[in-house]
Amino acid sequence: MNALAALLAAGAVFLLGTAGRRLAVGERLASYLSPAAGSARPLPAGKIRHAVPAAVASRLGAVGAGLAGGWLLSSGNLFVEPAPGSAPALLALGAGAGLLGQRLHRRHAAEARALRLRRELPTVADTLALSVLAGESVAGAVEHFAAGSQGVAADEMGAIAADHHGGRGLPEALNLASARSAHAEAGRLYDLLGHAHRSGGRLADSLADLAVDYRAALARDLTAEGGRRALAAYGPILALMVPVTLLFLMYPTLTGLAALSSPAP
Repeated sequence: MNALAALLAAGAVFLLGTAGRRLAVGERLASYLSPAAGSARPLPAGKIRHAVPAAVASRLGAVGAGLAGGWLLSSGNLFVEPAPGSAPALLALGAGAGLLGQRLHRRHAAEARALRLRRELPTVADTLALSVLAGESVAGAVEHFAAGSQGVAADEMGAIAADHHGGRGLPEALNLASARSAHAEAGRLYDLLGHAHRSGGRLADSLADLAVDYRAALARDLTAEGGRRALAAYGPILALMVPVTLLFLMYPTLTGLAALSSPAP
C-alpha cells in the first residue's frame, strides 16, 4: 500500500512538474548542430561551463530541500505525529514540491525581468536617438549605452556589443538579441536598429516615434492594472453591500406581507 501511494504521489508530482512542455535536447541543440544552419550562433564555452551546471545545481538543491522536508515530516520532526509507513510517498512529494517551487521561482524571476525591461524601453529608445543625433553610429550608440547604463536593457546591449566584437555582424547580433530578449517588445527596437544599420534612414526620428509608442503602451498597461486593482479592492465591498442593501429595502415589504398573511385575532 505504501509503495502504491509513493507511485501515485510521484506520478502526480511528475505531471505537475512537466505541465509546461519543455524542448528536448535535440530540439535545443538543433540550431547549433545542423550543418544547414551555418550562421547559427555557437554555444559560448563559458556559458556551457557555468550556466548549465548552475541550473542543474539549482534543481538538485530544490530536490534535496524537498527530500529533507519530506523526511522531517515522515519522522515527526515538524510538530506532527511520525508516519514512517508513508515515508516514500512523503519523500516523493517533497522532492516534487521542491522542483516545482524552483520552477515557479524561475518563472517569477523571468516575468519580473521582462517587466523591468518593458519599463526601460522608452528611456533606451530616447537615449539611442540622442546618440544618433550626436553623430554616433548604431554600433557606437549601442556600446556607449551598454557601458554607461545599468539594468536589463544594458545587459542585453552589452551582449550585442560582445557578439559584435567577437566577429559577428551587427545586424546578426541584433537579430539574436531580438530572439533571446526578456520581452518581445524589445524586438521592435533591435529590428529597427538592424534595419537602420543595413539601409540607413532617419533613425533618430524612428527611435523617437518608437519611444512614444512604448510610453503609450505603458500608459495603457497602467490604466488596465489600475482597473484590475480597483475591481479587486471594491469587489468584496460591493459583494457585501448589495445583499445588505436589498435586505433593508425589502424588509418593510416582507414585514407587511407577513402581517397581512397572519390570521386576525
